[in-house]
Amino acid sequence: MREIKHKRLILFNFKKYFNNTFILYSVSTICIILIVLSILKNPDQNIPAHPDEPNVVETAIRISDGSFNPEFFRYPSGHMNILAIIYKVSGYFNPEQTKEDYYFIARAFSRLCIAGISAMVFIICSMNMSSYFSILASVLTILSTTLYTNANFVLVDIPMALFITLFFFIVTTLYSNNVWQLKYIILLAFITGVAISMKYTAALLIPSLIFVSVEYVHKQKKNIIPIIQLKKGLLIIGNSLFIISIITIIMQEALLEYFTGFTTDGILEIEYIRTLSNFSSLIMIAGILLIIFSLRDKLVKNEWVGFIFSPFHIFTIFILIIGFAIFSPFTLIEYKKSFADFMYEYRHMKIGSAAQYHHLSDEYKNIISNLSSTASGIFYMNLIYRNLGIIGIIISIYGFYHMYLRNPAYSITILIYLVLLLFTLLTWKNYAVRYAFSIFPIMIVFITHGLLIIYQKLSQKYSYRYSIAIFLYIIVLIHPISNLINQ
Repeated sequence: MREIKHKRLILFNFKKYFNNTFILYSVSTICIILIVLSILKNPDQNIPAHPDEPNVVETAIRISDGSFNPEFFRYPSGHMNILAIIYKVSGYFNPEQTKEDYYFIARAFSRLCIAGISAMVFIICSMNMSSYFSILASVLTILSTTLYTNANFVLVDIPMALFITLFFFIVTTLYSNNVWQLKYIILLAFITGVAISMKYTAALLIPSLIFVSVEYVHKQKKNIIPIIQLKKGLLIIGNSLFIISIITIIMQEALLEYFTGFTTDGILEIEYIRTLSNFSSLIMIAGILLIIFSLRDKLVKNEWVGFIFSPFHIFTIFILIIGFAIFSPFTLIEYKKSFADFMYEYRHMKIGSAAQYHHLSDEYKNIISNLSSTASGIFYMNLIYRNLGIIGIIISIYGFYHMYLRNPAYSITILIYLVLLLFTLLTWKNYAVRYAFSIFPIMIVFITHGLLIIYQKLSQKYSYRYSIAIFLYIIVLIHPISNLINQ
């Protein structure tokens, strides 16, 4: 009986958010139409219009022609496989597809992804806020300069941003309804795997996923290892990690020689050496911490230790791997090529064009010596300012603060990803607008929440509610609208 009542409550909430007012349906439809129409403004774009487009489109064409192995591993092949399926289907209606047709379809898919992001931002805000402020959130997404301009390109960052937004849409549903069911964790883990199959950067979602998984164990009070077994397990794992770290240090030369087979040109660059050294140090520290943990009864008996070290998280990661494998299977099958291309891409992100040269060459040394430690930070600060304006940035910080006061766990789940992404972008010497796609939907949610709090406080003091709402709309929209006019 209690379970039936609980399900009815969920259904009631769903209707409350989506069915009770015609305006929610009409505005969400209008938002999708607006975003699609706005980005269809694509005058005489060249083919290709972006350096990364040929890699994605041509790989997708090869896959649709029957070559299941993409033979391209700088990115996972999730985006390419989706496009290949679309190409295959469209081929039944138009057997003589041209190069222009392939690019048009791929760009249309990018536009649909941006439309999906706009719709999900609207729904996320509808769950926790007034529907009228949800409209504002969707409009801000539409007017985001970064999303608007780059939606006309075939970039893996666009579907990645879509699935990241979908991840936080499910997280919002989970925390809003407070229904901690296994199906939600499975869905979140699967979506994380799919997001990573679009681009490796989405792996920064994994800590947020594990945080939600820990919350699930906490709420359900299941899959918790008894204290005695937990102590033994932590001690065994800690010792194992410590021994492995010692072995990797002793056998470093042999391991580096082995990893020569995982390079694109047979040359072992300095980043491989640093990665192995950092890995050895990391697992040594982790091993020592786990040993200390296992020997301190007071720490092990803390219930949160049981939640954090629950075997349930292995299941969560397993579902993630399944999601990744379904959308990008050959990344795992061709793991040597994948790793070599991944390391090249990693070097390219960390040191920019210096990745094209050997680390002992004069060209490498010259580029490295001229790299700025602050350039990426300045670039992304200016990018966020161009999209949201100083008022939007301030209100987003204010909105997050109040969101945290209202629901700390939900806010931390979002913040973990946002902090990791910003930290990663700031440590890369190679920077680009597209790397920051997934930042803006999150910040727009914060802005909308902040505006709602300001509106509620002002409307308690003054009776001019509509005037207050219009004023708040104007101060937030004036910056993105001026950007749109000046483009």
